[in-house]
Amino acid sequence: MRRSDFGFIIKLFLSWRGLLFAFAFLATLIIPNFGNRFPYADRVLITTGLPSWIWGFGNFDGVHYLRLAQNGYTADYTQAFFPLYSLFIRLFNFFPKNQLLDPRFYTDPSYFASGMILSAVFFVAALFFLYKLLVKEYDRKIAKLSLLLLLSFPTAFYFGAVYSESLLLLLAVLTFWFASRDRFLLAGVMAALASATKIQGILLFVFLIAELFEKKKISLNKILGAAMAPLGLVFYTLFLKRTTGDFFYFLASQPAFGATRSSFPFVLLPQVIYRYVKIFLTVSSTSLAFATAALEFSITGALIVILIAAFKKMKFSYWLFSALAVLLPTLTGTLSSMPRYSLLAFMVLPYLAARYKKKIKYIVIVQSALQIILLSFFIRGYWVA
Repeated sequence: MRRSDFGFIIKLFLSWRGLLFAFAFLATLIIPNFGNRFPYADRVLITTGLPSWIWGFGNFDGVHYLRLAQNGYTADYTQAFFPLYSLFIRLFNFFPKNQLLDPRFYTDPSYFASGMILSAVFFVAALFFLYKLLVKEYDRKIAKLSLLLLLSFPTAFYFGAVYSESLLLLLAVLTFWFASRDRFLLAGVMAALASATKIQGILLFVFLIAELFEKKKISLNKILGAAMAPLGLVFYTLFLKRTTGDFFYFLASQPAFGATRSSFPFVLLPQVIYRYVKIFLTVSSTSLAFATAALEFSITGALIVILIAAFKKMKFSYWLFSALAVLLPTLTGTLSSMPRYSLLAFMVLPYLAARYKKKIKYIVIVQSALQIILLSFFIRGYWVA
C-alpha cells in the first residue's frame, strides 16, 4: 500500500471520528432531554465522569457489552450478546480501576475507555484491509469512493460506539482478504471468530463455501478452512448448554431486550412487509416509532433493490453474503435494527461506487445528513437501530 493511501485512510477516519464527537456535542444542546430508553446508564456510563456526548457512545447495547466485560454472564438474558467483543474489552483493559466502586452494582469506567479504543482500532484495521481488498479487485478510485460510502452510511456511527459492529466488520473483511489470497485456513479462523462475535458471523461460512465452488482447485486446506467457520458459534452454544441447559439460549433471550423477534417458525418477507404497512397506517406519522419504522423499511427496501440490480454484476460469493446479511434478519418477523445490520452488506458499496461515480457526492451528502440525525437521537438515549 502506498503511503498516500495509508494517509488517506487515517485522515478519513480522524475526520469522521472528530465530526461524530462534534455532532454528538451539538445533540446535547438541540435535544436537552435524555431519553433514557435503556437500563444501567447511571451504573455504567454516567460513572465515567465524562460528558454525555462522549459516554453516549456506550448507550443501549453498549452498557451490556461493558457489564459483560467486567462481570461475565451473571445477569439474566445477557446471553443474547455474543462473547468475543466483551472478552477483548476485558483482556485489553490495562487502565487502573476505581477501587471505590462496587462491581456488583457499578461498571468500572476503565471498561468504557477500553471499549472505545478497541472499536476505533478494529475499525481502522477494517478500513485498511477493505481498502487493500478493493484495490486488488477493483482500483484505487473505487476503493476510496467505497470507503466514503461506508463512513457516510446512516448508521456508520455504530462503528465508533461500544458495539461489536467494528469487530465483526474487521473479521469479515479479513475473511474476504485471506480467501482472495487462497489462505483458507486463516480465512476460516477469522470466520470462526466472527461467529463468536455476532450471529451474523455464521454467514461467512456460506461465503467460504461459495468461494470453494468458485475456485478451480479445491484442496484439503480450503475445505478445512471453510469447516472452521462455524466453530465460534458451536463453542458458544456448547457453553450455553452447559450454563443454561439450552444450546440456543441466545435466541430465547432476545425478547428481554425488546427485540420482538420470532425465532421459530421463520416469518417470510411478504408478511414482514404487511406488518410494516399496518404500522404506517395505524401509527401517528409524527411519532418517533413511525420514523424508526420508515427508516427500517426504507433502508431494507433500498438494499433489496440494489441487490437485485447487482445480481451477476458482483462476484457471486460477495453478492450471496450481502444478500443473506440483508435477508436473514427479516426472517425474525421484524426489520428492527436492520439499518445497523445492513452495515454487513458493505460489499455492495464498490458496485455502487462503480455505477454511480458521478453521483457519489450526492449520495454521501444524503447519507451523512441521515447519520447526523440518527447519531443525535442515539446519543440522547433514543432508540434508532
